[in-house]
Amino acid sequence: MTATHENPAILTRRSTLGLMLAALAGNAAAPSLIRTVEKVAAPATPVKKTLGPPLLEWPSLTALGQAMVDKKLTPGLSLSVMAAGVLLYSKGFGLANIESNAAATPQTGFRVASITKQFTAAAILLLAEGGLLTLDDPLSKFLPAVPRGENITLRQLLSHTSGMGDYINGQLSSILTEAQTRDYTADELIKIITARQPFYRAQPGATWLYSNSAFTLLGIVVEKLSGMAFADFCAQHLFAPAGLSQTVIDKTCTTTAICNGYRPNFRAPTKYDLAMPISPSFAGGAGAIRSTTEDLCLWHLALLSGKVLKPESVEAMLTPTLLRNGKPAYERQGADPLEYGLGQGLGTMKSLKLAAHGGRINGFTGHLRSFTDSKLTVAILYNSDGGGAPGFAAAQKGLKTEASRLGIEHLGLV
Repeated sequence: MTATHENPAILTRRSTLGLMLAALAGNAAAPSLIRTVEKVAAPATPVKKTLGPPLLEWPSLTALGQAMVDKKLTPGLSLSVMAAGVLLYSKGFGLANIESNAAATPQTGFRVASITKQFTAAAILLLAEGGLLTLDDPLSKFLPAVPRGENITLRQLLSHTSGMGDYINGQLSSILTEAQTRDYTADELIKIITARQPFYRAQPGATWLYSNSAFTLLGIVVEKLSGMAFADFCAQHLFAPAGLSQTVIDKTCTTTAICNGYRPNFRAPTKYDLAMPISPSFAGGAGAIRSTTEDLCLWHLALLSGKVLKPESVEAMLTPTLLRNGKPAYERQGADPLEYGLGQGLGTMKSLKLAAHGGRINGFTGHLRSFTDSKLTVAILYNSDGGGAPGFAAAQKGLKTEASRLGIEHLGLV
């Protein structure tokens, strides 16, 4: 999830998004739609990380991380690499908070932006396992106020193939600025989402088209069917069984956090401008989570190990989506192609299958990837959105590539 801004207080372009809260106040469901989550499987035994003492020293990776801080591309960052539950490498660089001089560590909570989308996908799949929905149900079955909702399915929303537009990217600055200082109900969000024109930019199933609107609506579907705030559903049915002790969806935009978000500005005394985040309730299922790199590694471990979803549900997440013409739904093509499953980008590196997702929103950027067959995971979080910083994108790519290479070589995968 990302948005474009005209000043540092507003978003930039999309890479995927991030923020807090999905406990959308006042979004009581109609009686016919309210469900309990009795049919949803009880949380499994939480996954616990195993420290492999001592953690590995990878000087080349450490140098790349420190260089991003030294070059003023980001005040701080956190990077963790885990293999099948064993932490191989876990370091923080620079500052989580310039104003308080707090250091960034692997336990620092950053806004993870669009990495949230795979949690939303898992929540929908969990409800499907409980018999409360099917992926091929039309959206109108749950949210009748959405225009032409009878023509799009939950599966299409989960795979960015619904043709739906985006209520964040390109949104009016006045709306995005207001979203920084207040919380939203589900009904308010639906009105904002459906007011954005064109609401549909393509025919359902015709192409891959990134849509924050789709995932925020999916988060509201979770609330309608479970009778729980999205934040509470995720905490109980996703975070707890995965052993994520430092992962939350804040329930109000006034919640304070140690880690601030920034935008590079080489004219500023600190070389950064403070980037005021959007209310978590405004992002909802598209990007409301705050987490740590160690917790994100645990999340992929739990997901791939069947601690959160049944194997068939995990397989659905990791299966490339096909368009109506039978061709793959590509997030990007070219030398480094990435197809899309359900809340997961799907590609390869050194012929090894990987599931990955990035995130970017006011003041924050993130990346999470796993080589699915080996359960090798790389998680990186930055408290910079990179806006206006030449070299940020290239440095970010170099860091995640080097972390992946070192993990692959350590495990002898190639």
